[in-house]
Amino acid sequence: MTGITYQLDDFSPVGTSLRGHVTASYGTMIEVFGEPNMPFSDKIWNEWAVRFNVPDEDDLDSEEVYVTIYDWKETHPNQSKSGAYRWHIGSKSREAVWLVADALNSPETMTRTDA
Repeated sequence: MTGITYQLDDFSPVGTSLRGHVTASYGTMIEVFGEPNMPFSDKIWNEWAVRFNVPDEDDLDSEEVYVTIYDWKETHPNQSKSGAYRWHIGSKSREAVWLVADALNSPETMTRTDA
């Protein structure tokens, strides 16, 4: 099996929804995913749009899983940058939370392709 790869990708599919949360410092998020790549909006200050490429068991095909990781309804952009923060994870896929958590906690299982 080739393994899961991921990269920042500014494509964010329509129809995603909250799938769960992950707790990590802003510094850890930068180490793993790079600088936030999405512009701030009325409810989000810091956001990453990430595309995971998940191969099937036979390594013959793969699935692209688009995930957004973001702070939500904070009053200041620095609130999520101090200490451990509970980030929101949005996607169409149920695998999203597991993929983000694995990238943060078991980076040896994945390869970032845009670093």
